[in-house]
Amino acid sequence: MTPADAQAKIVHLRAEVARHDERYHRQANPEISDFGYDALKRELAVLEEQFPQFATKDSPTQRVGDDRVQGFKEVAHRQKMLSLDNTYNEAELRAFHARLAKLLGTDDLRYTVEPKIDGLAVSLTYEEGKFVRAVTRGKGDRGDDVTANVLTIRTLPRELRGTAPKWVEIRGEIYLTAAEFERINAERAAAGEELYANPRNLAAGTIKQLDSAEVARRKLEIVLYSLGYCEPQVVDSQAELQKKLKAWGLPVVERYWTVRGIDEAWAAIGELDRLRHGFAFGTDGAVVKLSDFDRQREVGATDKAPRWAIAYKFKPDTARTRLRGITIQVGKTGILSPVAELDPVLLAGSTISRATLHNEDEIRRKDIRVGDLVEIEKAGEVIPAVLQSFPDERPAGAKEFDLFAAVGGHCPVCGGKIARVEVAAEDAEGVAWKCLNYDCSAQRAGRLGFFCSRRALAIDGVGGVMAAKLVELGHVKDPPDLYDVPLETLATLNLGTVEEPRVFGEKNATKIVAAREAARGLPLEKWLYALSVPDVGETTARELGRRHRSLAELAESSLLHAVLKKAELGAQREWEAPASRKNPAKSDEDKARRKELCARLDAEIAALDAGALAGVPADIGPAVAASALEFFASAPGRRLLAKLRKLGIDPQGTVATTGVFTGKILVITGTLPSLKRDEAEQKILAAGGKVSGSVSKKTSYVLAGEEAGSKLDKARELGVPVIDEAELRRMLG
Repeated sequence: MTPADAQAKIVHLRAEVARHDERYHRQANPEISDFGYDALKRELAVLEEQFPQFATKDSPTQRVGDDRVQGFKEVAHRQKMLSLDNTYNEAELRAFHARLAKLLGTDDLRYTVEPKIDGLAVSLTYEEGKFVRAVTRGKGDRGDDVTANVLTIRTLPRELRGTAPKWVEIRGEIYLTAAEFERINAERAAAGEELYANPRNLAAGTIKQLDSAEVARRKLEIVLYSLGYCEPQVVDSQAELQKKLKAWGLPVVERYWTVRGIDEAWAAIGELDRLRHGFAFGTDGAVVKLSDFDRQREVGATDKAPRWAIAYKFKPDTARTRLRGITIQVGKTGILSPVAELDPVLLAGSTISRATLHNEDEIRRKDIRVGDLVEIEKAGEVIPAVLQSFPDERPAGAKEFDLFAAVGGHCPVCGGKIARVEVAAEDAEGVAWKCLNYDCSAQRAGRLGFFCSRRALAIDGVGGVMAAKLVELGHVKDPPDLYDVPLETLATLNLGTVEEPRVFGEKNATKIVAAREAARGLPLEKWLYALSVPDVGETTARELGRRHRSLAELAESSLLHAVLKKAELGAQREWEAPASRKNPAKSDEDKARRKELCARLDAEIAALDAGALAGVPADIGPAVAASALEFFASAPGRRLLAKLRKLGIDPQGTVATTGVFTGKILVITGTLPSLKRDEAEQKILAAGGKVSGSVSKKTSYVLAGEEAGSKLDKARELGVPVIDEAELRRMLG
């Protein structure tokens, strides 16, 4: 691999890992298994080691994932809350022991082996034995204050038993039991709502709810297992800590092992693997920790993980079964997704009869054919996936899968035209077949379900079954039509069959009516995301919502037109560059002309960056700009806007026309005492200002927090006024 190829691959892998981090840590909705995610990070780490010139401190291989979300106050950890390095094989586990033996000068090391709980990491603070605060890991040095939600956990004592230190941070994991997870999903199934994917995601999503009453209804549990800051020190080892946690009356792991040497540690891991399915909490591995605290301090930690601990991850559960057929599903964006229909097989405690095949290219790459014996995986309890086929056991005459032929060249739902298109990673990877009919009933149902989902407008009760029924009966064509469906109609809907009716009910219908009315007041960013505008994800919708006053303004956005103008100028500059390879200069005179033209183009681009596009993030790129403008100019887009106007729904953005920062450009650097960066940015935008990512002579103020770096130095060099959070609040009044 050439350095250029390696750099391109590293950039791609970092983007992929960042996308999966967002889905896992902030959205609690991963689309790949832990094993698949770890494989991506491993590939990235190997490339960064082979090509150190491209290694950076902000690479996901060098930092803790960030689980902070809007709506919670940030709190600093007294002692950093790191993540763990992990491995899936015995050789790497033994290499971990060998590194410690070399650092400490002895092979005689004591470890604890503990279950690796599949939940959400949290740090609890007790002062003088009394519970005062719960904070998520966040980005390691500071996290979200989720005290109100953690107080709903009935098994967590508000006061430690016996003698307690003056101040202690106790780390652990929040989880849902399998029984509680099944209870919640049974209720959702009865209400016709989509089911949650797995206990870990639901627990993580629950603890980040802003409504503590809803959190309490879900009956979260907690288990504690490690120590952060402690004053004064009360134990000298991890083994002693386990006993102390139990003596304090805290919920602890059901079983742990104190061992001597790596051979005993490996044997303990094997025993844990045999016992783990009987634990109350989900377990996806074992954590091996150097027990002695003095030795832990001696070997230290990296910015991301302690050197004295490692997680041994159990390999994902797999099973073999026969592929009996491939059916096609149509999603909210029209993407045709192949689904494997399998002989039922027991896997990870549940019977599996269907699994994802991702897309046609993936089927061909793995050479999967109907009739094959296949291996399926259910790692982390995400949607089962087909890993591989076994051609040696293939029945005679099995043919390669051809999606176009399988659906007769038309959408299997509406009969509309389909085409091969480049699609966003949210829908599929690379190229996929897409139904081009926006009004396809499958797309309508998908858009309605998404419109009502928790991350969109949070209209609980309208899951996949309910959405499909509303579309099927003609009550809903576009998502806003839900507002025109009377309570009586909702209450009498039959979500079952004629033979086995399942009436939705007035109680459930009343909840939908109340939730849809509450959604009227949600901000522009939520509505923009909920309307499924192509290429506009949650982060992009948030950025657009901060920079436009209304949907009507966004539909004609001068900012988006400026983004397209900049892209057009950039493409022209690349083509006209004196050293262009695609369009070589014909003479020295031509080179001189091009040099002059490129200087003018650079000036135009710089003017856009300093003016209309000041502070506009990379999330709002030309693809997003083109998609949003084209959508709202299209017949379906105009139809949506008209329906919202008729309903009197006019979601507002957070941008202000006038305010203390009108006409001002601010740059934010460092960590602020209480405001998250995006909260500070929102306040500035609401006061009429713009936020830029770089300091220049046109910068009005630099808002600086702790660990401010080169941007603060640049501000001082240019004489740009520097303010802190307190001054920002004073200026905002």
